[in-house]
Amino acid sequence: MANKVKTISESLKKINEEANGFGLTRAKIVNANPEIIPNRETDSSVDHSEIVGRGNHVLEIVDLLLSATNQQLSVIPIVGMAGLGKTTVAKLVYNHELVKRHFDKIMWVCVSDDFNNKRIFREALESLTHHSSALENKNTILECLKKELQGKRYLLILDDVWNEEPMKWNTLWNCLLGINSNVGNNIILTTRSDNVAKITKTLPQHNLKKLSEDECWSIIKKKVSLNVRILLTPDLEAIGRDIAKKCGGVPLAAEVLGGTMSRKKEKSEWLAIQNNEIWNSLNGSNEMLPILKLSFDHLPSPSLKQCFAYCSIFTKDYKIYKEELIQLWMAEGFLQPSLGSCLVMEDIGNMCFDILLGNSLFQDEENDDYDNIIICKMHDLVHDLTLLVSKSKTLILNEDLVDGINLVQHLVFQSKGKSIPRIPSLKDGVWKLRTFILGNATLGNTIFNFECLRVLKLYGGSIKELPSSIGLLIHLRLLSISSTSIEALPKAITKLYNLQTLRINFCDNLKELPKDLKILINLRHIYFDGYRFSQIPKDLGQLTCLQTLQYFVVGQGTGFQIEELGCLNQLKGKLDILRLEHVKDKEASKNTKLVEKAKVYELGFYWSANREGNHNNDEEVLEGLQPHQYLKSLKIVGFGGEKFPSWMLTNDNLISIKLIGCKKCEVLPTLGLLPCLGDLEISDMDNVRSIGTKFYGNYNDGGYDKILFPCLKSLQLWLMRNLVEWTDVMEPTTMGMVFPCLKNLTIKYCEQLKSAPCHFPSLEKLEIWQTNSTTFEKISSKFTTLTSLEIGGISELASLPEQLLKNNSSLMSLKIWRCEDLVSLSPHGDVWGFYTSLRSLEIYHCKKLSCLPDGLHTLRSLEIFVVRNCPNLRSFPSLQSCISLSSLAINGCPNLISTPNLQDLHSLSSLTIRSCKRLMGLPDGLDYLTRLKYLSIGGFCEELDAFPSLSSIQHASLETLRLFGWAKLNSLPNDIQRFTTLTELLIQNFD
Repeated sequence: MANKVKTISESLKKINEEANGFGLTRAKIVNANPEIIPNRETDSSVDHSEIVGRGNHVLEIVDLLLSATNQQLSVIPIVGMAGLGKTTVAKLVYNHELVKRHFDKIMWVCVSDDFNNKRIFREALESLTHHSSALENKNTILECLKKELQGKRYLLILDDVWNEEPMKWNTLWNCLLGINSNVGNNIILTTRSDNVAKITKTLPQHNLKKLSEDECWSIIKKKVSLNVRILLTPDLEAIGRDIAKKCGGVPLAAEVLGGTMSRKKEKSEWLAIQNNEIWNSLNGSNEMLPILKLSFDHLPSPSLKQCFAYCSIFTKDYKIYKEELIQLWMAEGFLQPSLGSCLVMEDIGNMCFDILLGNSLFQDEENDDYDNIIICKMHDLVHDLTLLVSKSKTLILNEDLVDGINLVQHLVFQSKGKSIPRIPSLKDGVWKLRTFILGNATLGNTIFNFECLRVLKLYGGSIKELPSSIGLLIHLRLLSISSTSIEALPKAITKLYNLQTLRINFCDNLKELPKDLKILINLRHIYFDGYRFSQIPKDLGQLTCLQTLQYFVVGQGTGFQIEELGCLNQLKGKLDILRLEHVKDKEASKNTKLVEKAKVYELGFYWSANREGNHNNDEEVLEGLQPHQYLKSLKIVGFGGEKFPSWMLTNDNLISIKLIGCKKCEVLPTLGLLPCLGDLEISDMDNVRSIGTKFYGNYNDGGYDKILFPCLKSLQLWLMRNLVEWTDVMEPTTMGMVFPCLKNLTIKYCEQLKSAPCHFPSLEKLEIWQTNSTTFEKISSKFTTLTSLEIGGISELASLPEQLLKNNSSLMSLKIWRCEDLVSLSPHGDVWGFYTSLRSLEIYHCKKLSCLPDGLHTLRSLEIFVVRNCPNLRSFPSLQSCISLSSLAINGCPNLISTPNLQDLHSLSSLTIRSCKRLMGLPDGLDYLTRLKYLSIGGFCEELDAFPSLSSIQHASLETLRLFGWAKLNSLPNDIQRFTTLTELLIQNFD
């Protein structure tokens, strides 16, 4: 054996000498873990300082949007080749402060090459509501959109449009015109195609040009500067500038190469990029892909390259969820720690993600409320690169499979209710499928023959059953059946001993969870909707690798008790603990060891609302549930104790606190000293009668020595039925030290409240309901920064406080509900001249309101004016200077005897005058309303035996006409036949 080893050693030595003779050098040993540099701070918004060469485009488009108020709907195309930053410019406009103020609603839809109207409208609706929609009927979606956008001015961003068929565009256009009749709505559209711009634009298109060499270098330099270990010497700068020249003026190329160079410290490494042969092979239209490939080639480890190539399983413009992506990488075995490393696979996955993000191979990241990146996307060109480097190992299909794909390792099949695609016959193990993703197709047994499968993801309502043969997939690491119609999971699922991730959330038909889940000892992440199940699997404490467990339902038997959490030392992220009434005592709750779980940053503690028995141990149970000091969010619901635990006062990293339904609590905890608290909600606490100085902090003879609630931006008080007093801080000298950042204040259904603070120096939005006028006047007496005010059910309020009106000239929205003692809006009408920014004025159900101030005619920015169900209103003021008014609604005012002349309201597109039983006719000036698209009228004086003539109404623009009759009418107006452009006609109560 010794001679054999010696012979091999001499052979290797000889080979090495020959290699040196050819100029070959020893390869560096590649560490399994990629190099790490300090992480950059990122968020979903775009920082203006980070955008190079596009500032003028943004300003020009913003100016166009703000001035394009005469048309119902305008379109601005942004045109340019791939990688020039079209989406980035659109995002800058989307996030621009002036744009946010100008538009009531802003929507973003990524269109891509699937120009499907129904999908576009559904995603626009989801963008508005921030909730996913399962609606499939186009008309239903449009009705929901119409409701959301009624009377609102909106901006719709359509990103990455490819459709060049005018008919498809016209269909979309007409639907949008029917949804909203206001003027001033806009679409920004990004596209690579001049033809798309030509068929869509109503305003000048913006053509993005290539950047200069200096601008490309500026992008690269900013990327490189993120690595504090790189000293940018004159030599490096010269090399960098030459590389910038090679970027061809494309920002994406500079971003990606800059990310690569930021991980290269040595001059030789920069020279390797500068002198790479790839630059000699560039040719016109395809020049970007080789440049991106260069960045891929310089990724610091083979495993990182595998991670990037695996992203070819996603379709273009797909929203990639970071957590799921890392779990997919892990399932494929890409994230193995080095021998002796203290890192776990998820740590390596996070590092890989950060490197790819830092290299701009990932972009458009979105953050949660705690600044954790949760979503990213890939540029289309980067997606093309994943397909290139995956070397035909990935196949994405919408139809049947074809033969001869034995090399495919990752298969994605997207269907619409079809059966599973035809699978080629298996031949001696040549099929090596490792990832199978199936959407909306009926699942057969064939797939379970693929014994190498590591990832199986099923989704869609068409999938109703998981066969028991699932147990044959013994190498499976990730199983996802979320959003399916599966009713039961087979027992065989517990044979998947290698399973790391199990996703079974959003399965509304699922009756129960697998009982023997404890067998799956390698399980690291489990997702299910805990609030839907009365009991969770037994002995979860045996799953000691578990990191994700979003819900734990406390039971009473052995294996179901709260102590099961004590063994789960790796838990992280969100954890809600339900049915805490089943916890015996403090010792049991303390055994959860939450105080040791540093990576759990969001906690919810829930006691059942309908529980039986006493609440004697709630305080000690909650005391024992002390979390780690790194906790960011705390929610306590249904707590039955009288006081909160001491540990709440010292969790300095808390960002959000919600205290709900803690009905026996008499005193709120001291929260004013928490330095990071930004969001506070307190609701449904019947025993709290006073919010005193203890709420702010510990007051002593020297007063308060710290700023109180220094970061609080949102404060909500709801359903505090017995709250009488909310005291201010003790000393006037400390007023400037309380609530310095508070933007939103909501006080609802606190009927007994008699006093409250008034010093909120930064408040922008106030909602106050169901209290008395004295309290409202006290709270609002010193406001100067309000932009939105909504009041409802304020008793004994005869008019809005004069100081409130005079001191808040920046008010943009005023809404009044059910103030039954309100006689007039203001004691003096002259204050309305200050309201140069007021855009929306809405008044509902104010039965004593008898008049509106004459000064309303000065509101030149007013766009929406609504008065409904004010039975004592007799007259309406002139609106002659309300030149921006686009929607006027007067409804349910039976004593109104006159309406304003409308001849100066050239922007009016929506008019409603209904159920005003003393009106004898239509308002004057209807013939001047050339943009009127929506008209709803009727329910006038019952002595009239004929409907007022419609002859003065501009019929050319009108699209919706709704006529409401009354008892004496027996015929329709003769001139109704003139309205040939109508798309909707409604006629009611014409007997």
